[in-house]
Amino acid sequence: MQRKLVVMVAVLVAVLWLTACGGEADAPEAAPTAVPTTAIAAVAATPATEAVVETEAASDVCPEYFRFCTAVQISGAVTAEATAGAGGNFGTCDEWAAGGAARILELPFVLAAGDPPVTVALTRLGSYTGAGQYEMAATTTSGNPDAFPALDVGGRTFSNGEGSAAVVTVAADGSGTITATGLVEIASPQVTSPDPDARVDFAMQWTCQGTGN
Repeated sequence: MQRKLVVMVAVLVAVLWLTACGGEADAPEAAPTAVPTTAIAAVAATPATEAVVETEAASDVCPEYFRFCTAVQISGAVTAEATAGAGGNFGTCDEWAAGGAARILELPFVLAAGDPPVTVALTRLGSYTGAGQYEMAATTTSGNPDAFPALDVGGRTFSNGEGSAAVVTVAADGSGTITATGLVEIASPQVTSPDPDARVDFAMQWTCQGTGN
């Protein structure tokens, strides 16, 4: 219950990420988790093709002062899609994605974009070591755990739960994707008794651009 409340509060104050998203922190050195073929196949079932198309279109509508241009698709218990720009407090796209000692990498967020409004917050890789593909893990025996995306879709909140899975891919130029399946509904200010059977699949693609803010 404490974890759910933390996620709920964090989604509501996601606007504070406008100057923090993209930050880095030291973490114990660790290699990326190998991605089993079965896990990749599972998340590949999420409808991500349209998200690629949306991102290509979004690059024409995201002002250059935004660090990231994102395209989101959500399907399942709720359906939504959105394109939006997001900030990031770091130097260049190459620096954000650069390899090195394991560190926390905060992934792009989305703040109340689209109709119904979609917010994507909290998402991070706990032991990022460079461009590549990472299977997210909410618990780990070494280093820092990953943070699955927390989604607010029209007042309903979804995040990691039993059966959830997610894969993140980051390119050397700072672009990337995240695809998650089986995110579960959790309590929110508007939904105090979430549907235990509600699940959503989530796909987001982003490009890194401009000088950012």
